[in-house]
Amino acid sequence: MTILDLLKADHEKVKALLNEILETEEAKQRSELFSEFKTEMTAHARSEEKVFYRAMEKTEEGNDEALEGFVEHEVVDRLIADLARSRAKDTEKWTARFKVMKELIEHHAEEEESEFFKTAKRVFDQEQLQRMAQEFEREKAKHGVRPREQQREAAE
Repeated sequence: MTILDLLKADHEKVKALLNEILETEEAKQRSELFSEFKTEMTAHARSEEKVFYRAMEKTEEGNDEALEGFVEHEVVDRLIADLARSRAKDTEKWTARFKVMKELIEHHAEEEESEFFKTAKRVFDQEQLQRMAQEFEREKAKHGVRPREQQREAAE
């Protein structure tokens, strides 16, 4: 498994959480789901920045994409912070802000999976991408998100 596989799996998980949050109208449940989303998104973003973006940044081909990724993460971080501060997660304003963040995240993931991943496949070999996957999982664990193997074992 490579870091690209892990990033894609994370993107799918986050997209599913985003949709579930919007489909949930009950404030308490929405708040709980948002908390889960915030944990997942923060662990993903910090780990991706440290492992994937830092490696991309060191390459001529990937430098601009990495910088753009960092900036997009900063914007999402601000929106998450704004949304987290709101006690009422079932208002029209909160929902509108959440939808804007959702669209930004979905666009970011789509762009990453098409453009960033193509560049990564050109500049890194399979072994490097596999090593990055291991480092990515270790970083996520530091943010309270268990590695995929442990998640699978816990589910069984």
